[in-house]
Amino acid sequence: MTSATDAALTAADVMTPAPRTCSAFSSVLEATMIFRDVDCGAVPIVDGDRPIGILTDRDVALALSEFPDLESRPVTDVMTKGTVSVASSASLEQVQAAFNEQGFHRLLVVDSAGRLLGIIARGDLASHLPGGVVE
Repeated sequence: MTSATDAALTAADVMTPAPRTCSAFSSVLEATMIFRDVDCGAVPIVDGDRPIGILTDRDVALALSEFPDLESRPVTDVMTKGTVSVASSASLEQVQAAFNEQGFHRLLVVDSAGRLLGIIARGDLASHLPGGVVE
């Protein structure tokens, strides 16, 4: 059950702040080292401080058969291009709606200028929703 406190929470309250990122020029190997070092499954790809895509462990797994030299390839070859983001001030209901509309497992959290602030996984949101489920 959502408490009164949970109802007032925003994306900024439940996100993982300041996630490790890669630039478009980073190699897939660099990104997979972040997966290992930070124990995560997604790395936002940024141009400066603005997200341009995301690389997931699934993206890497699916690319293995396509690129024999995968580790040395730039992340832009296999990342999910474009981003689905929410404002840091978005309510949890808005975050849930974005997950439901987009079908992604992770959303990037940005400020009003589009700069990356954090990342939210479906699981981060679940504990704050009635029944703990993100549809």
